[in-house]
Amino acid sequence: MKGFPLFMRPHWTSTLIALVLYPFTTAWLMKVYGLSAGMLGVIPVGMIGSFFGVLPGALAGGVFFLINVFVAYITLGNTGTLFFSDVGFLFESIILLFVGSLAGWSRQRAERQNIRAIQLESREQYLSLLNRIAQAIITSENLDAVTQMLTADLKSLLNADDCSIIQLDEDLQMTLPLQLSATADSVKEGALNPIQIQITRTAMREGRPLVVTDAHQSDVFNPPIAENFPIKSLLALPLIHRGNKLGAILVTYNIQHSFSEDEVSRAEQVTNQLAIAIWNARQDLEIKKRLKESNALNKISQALSQGERIGLTNLLNLIAASAKDLIPGAEQAVIHLLDESKQFLSPEAVAGITDSGESRAKMRLGEGVAGQVIASGETINVMDVTQDDRFFKMVTPPRFRSLMVAPIISGGQKTGTISVQSKVAHAFTDSEKDLLTTLGTQAAIAIENAHLLESTQQALLETNALYRISQGLVSLNTDELLKDVVDLLQRNFGYYHVQVFIRDMSTGDFVLRVGSGEIGQKLKSEGYRLPVGSGIVGYAAETSAPFFTNNVDEVVFFNRNPYLPETKSELAVPVKSGDKTLGILDIHQAPPNIFTARDLQLVSAVADQLAVALQKADLYQNLQISLEHEKLIRSQLVQSERLALMGKLLASVSHELNNPLQAIQNALFLIKVEQGISDQGKQDLEIVLSETERMAIMIERLRATYRPIQVEDFRPMQINTIIEDVYALVSTHFRHRDISFEFYPDPTLPIIPGLPDQIRQVILNLFMNAADAMTGRGRMSVATRFLKSEDEVYLSIADNGIGIDPVILPNVFDAFITNKSQGTGLGLTICYDIVVKHKGRITAENNADKGATFKIWLPTRRAGSQ
Repeated sequence: MKGFPLFMRPHWTSTLIALVLYPFTTAWLMKVYGLSAGMLGVIPVGMIGSFFGVLPGALAGGVFFLINVFVAYITLGNTGTLFFSDVGFLFESIILLFVGSLAGWSRQRAERQNIRAIQLESREQYLSLLNRIAQAIITSENLDAVTQMLTADLKSLLNADDCSIIQLDEDLQMTLPLQLSATADSVKEGALNPIQIQITRTAMREGRPLVVTDAHQSDVFNPPIAENFPIKSLLALPLIHRGNKLGAILVTYNIQHSFSEDEVSRAEQVTNQLAIAIWNARQDLEIKKRLKESNALNKISQALSQGERIGLTNLLNLIAASAKDLIPGAEQAVIHLLDESKQFLSPEAVAGITDSGESRAKMRLGEGVAGQVIASGETINVMDVTQDDRFFKMVTPPRFRSLMVAPIISGGQKTGTISVQSKVAHAFTDSEKDLLTTLGTQAAIAIENAHLLESTQQALLETNALYRISQGLVSLNTDELLKDVVDLLQRNFGYYHVQVFIRDMSTGDFVLRVGSGEIGQKLKSEGYRLPVGSGIVGYAAETSAPFFTNNVDEVVFFNRNPYLPETKSELAVPVKSGDKTLGILDIHQAPPNIFTARDLQLVSAVADQLAVALQKADLYQNLQISLEHEKLIRSQLVQSERLALMGKLLASVSHELNNPLQAIQNALFLIKVEQGISDQGKQDLEIVLSETERMAIMIERLRATYRPIQVEDFRPMQINTIIEDVYALVSTHFRHRDISFEFYPDPTLPIIPGLPDQIRQVILNLFMNAADAMTGRGRMSVATRFLKSEDEVYLSIADNGIGIDPVILPNVFDAFITNKSQGTGLGLTICYDIVVKHKGRITAENNADKGATFKIWLPTRRAGSQ
């Protein structure tokens, strides 16, 4: 047994035992029985002959005969004459020599037959292997299956420990494992050790079989291999067909092995046949690859002809998927396009692995491989991103090792890149650069077609928008027209936010008139306004010229609206009539969209249309104001005539009532001083006197109200103080009615001229009317404000009651108009008359939710004063 000490091998062990035991056995038989034991040597001699051959068997016969002689001499001495008879000596010698030679001859004959059987089996296995290779060449079987079968058969044929097929990649100029035997210990996970790479390249370079009997002492390896390396002998057979170096077959032994000429010759013939099979398989794969590429490019061409229906995004996804499918080893394909700022490459289509953030990240132009591709316009193949300085080093290591990038050039302009990635280094070949470049061209055609289609559609949208706006000019409803324009621009052109500011002629500020979406409604409800010079809107108003930017953060006078956090671009165009700025059309855009010169052209055209609409609306509004003013004056004249008539009537009635009332009072005073009146009578008399006094005071108030007011009767008064005095009178009543009172006084409210008692009467009347209109938990809100520009004091009284009946609202200040079951209809008439006599105004309106609000404006100066 190989590897065991000599004395532990079975043949030698049996021989030693026989040599030790035989003399003692022979001596015992001679001593005890006086017999010759020479024939006992037949057994060990036969064993030795069968173990070691003819000559060792014959020698063993002679040795055992001499042992018999020696044992007999020692044991029998001079009495051993029987043993030494001539006939016995000659017979035993012949028998031992014959047995040893015969046993040795039988062994050699069996060995020759066994060798012939092994040779026949090996030749049969060799011929079978050649036959399978020939069938593989003819039928073009799957190369992986063929090589897997061949490595196992060749390993068995050469009785090797390992057999591997290593291929040469001509594009990468690298040796790569093509097929590894199932029991390979020297190759793990498809990786080749340096020894295998070195011996493979050497065999391919020399173009002949390379035999290494002792790998540790061979000069083939430089530097020499380590002593602990498991391979002791190896045979390297180059795979070469028609001068094309395809790779090599490595046959290795973990113990030292001497190669025969037949082994090398047969292995070389198998290698030549395998080279043909590999070459044919490669040609077949190349044909299939080209056919696959042709089909994919044809599919892309068909999709390009239907670009309007398919869409640019789907086209780019199809091209990215084709790149990943057509280029072997590609695990991911990405198409990046330059954004509108021409500063970043943004991913537009991704095929393959999409769970990594790398495929979705933006890249700044000029950095890394993509930047070089954009700059040079040439395809770049990075074999290993960890070793190539052209690859931009990121904070987080990339998940891929190989990268190939091709430019996308549309209309002479570099618009982006198409790239493929792999987690394996050296995954892509130079021959695949042409394919990726072709796919980049297809992507460029798709982008150019999409831009043409987008331009056409944009022109149609712009024409349609301007037509609809011009159609809306016939409408005199400005708010409706502005709302339609805002919604149209946002819906058709995808703007983030659209709003229109109208100039407030009294303050010069620009007030939001209408805005898109819920944000626009919220801003309008809050009374959003911008002064001239504030923000981009104010700047456009101040300069009377359009202004737009695609990076508002770089504009020092930009004011960000908290309701529009995503604004990145803003375009403001003045709405002008001649040299007069009527408003501002303001448009916001969010990333990734930006404004172009075409947007400026469109918005400027829309602003011109709005200018015409606003001018028409302004003329119409002025006409309406004139008509309303005339109607109001006519109504006030009628109301004044009515009040004057009612005043005369009330003055006459009060005069006529005052005379009998005084007589009644005098009579009651006389009765009061008489004697003999009971206590109950005195009490009732006091009540009657009190009521008659109250009647007299009311009649005097009526007479005072409708008595002509003289300017010299006015006295300085503070409206805030009067409101607080009135509330002190009615607070108990409000508390009993569960009415909360809120007062928001203007601390800057000036003292104004007027009749405090009459103004107090007006406020008290409005307070009580509001309390009567509220049921349950009511709330009254009173506010004052100084309108400096108008020289007026403003007062509002609002409640959350039932409101004013819409039927009587237009005539609510007319006499005897009321919806109270016990009302006279004179309270609001008197209030109106008092306010008018103070040269003020009073209005009534229902609130949007519930309740009503009365508003009063009083002048801060006397009529005719400076």
